[in-house]
Amino acid sequence: MNESGTNSASYSPIEAVLAGELARGDLVLGTVGPMLGMLLANHDSALFSDEIVANVRGMGLHVARQTLVAQANAAGIEDPFAFAAEHGDALAESLARNLQFLGHCHALALEHRLAMQLDRRNAIDPVLSPLLQSLIASSDTDTSQLAMALLAAQARFVQQQRRVELPLAELPPPLFEHALSVWRAQAGGTDENAVEQADKRLRDAYDPHATRLALLERAAGAVGDGMRPALSIGHAGTGLFLSALALAAGQDRDLVAVSINESQVGRLALALRAAGLKPEQIAEQFVLIHPGITLPGAFDTLRADRAATILAASDRQALG
Repeated sequence: MNESGTNSASYSPIEAVLAGELARGDLVLGTVGPMLGMLLANHDSALFSDEIVANVRGMGLHVARQTLVAQANAAGIEDPFAFAAEHGDALAESLARNLQFLGHCHALALEHRLAMQLDRRNAIDPVLSPLLQSLIASSDTDTSQLAMALLAAQARFVQQQRRVELPLAELPPPLFEHALSVWRAQAGGTDENAVEQADKRLRDAYDPHATRLALLERAAGAVGDGMRPALSIGHAGTGLFLSALALAAGQDRDLVAVSINESQVGRLALALRAAGLKPEQIAEQFVLIHPGITLPGAFDTLRADRAATILAASDRQALG
């Protein structure tokens, strides 16, 4: 058995290469959460020279402060933002002990970084991609309205990432529940009535179907043709591409987002092949995502079903 949990004797040479690359990438993924947590818990500014680490910490702090401002408003505290600033760091540290929360912030930071790189290198608009334009122009009213909502959500995402923000309303349901649960636990012993009021207001304002990620998933499903147009990052843009790839390859979206990191090229190649892309189409994606990396010579012999099998055997099916 190899490290990914499959029988290496059943692999062709190219499958063995990619399975080995996937296993090495999985080992790296296993260290990402703990390392991020260790860095975020250390307030030495030298540790935050890396943009991604700083952004992850900033998003966690923003989530914490939103709950605290809501609590302060419900309690009638004169300066809610000062209250949030006073207690924000401790709550952010507690939130960051959850590796799935950390992984989600990391995935968003990587997604935004790639979108900005593609904008600079290839003039691919991080908000309005050619595919999104075509969906907006659709004769189907539901599709057009969905695309317009996604356009607005995508514009907000770019601005929020630039400000290093993560609105509570954009969290996936399990992480929204995590944020409120940790905040409530830390608020124990304070004005319970204010906490209850704040909790209700936050929940009333949350719509899991209106998040950017939910809109991206719906838009990917509305593309048609097996989502094939959305599996071109140059045509779909980073956000829609990642959501379509997650759906087509049967992978967790945060895991797919992290696979755009250079340490995860094996996972990215396997996911693209499992999604049904032809080797030459995969090579086109690599030219945009990893301009300096070429696919192995025998990659064109890898079947889509074998790529899916190798991915399914991975020890890493989600972040955390």
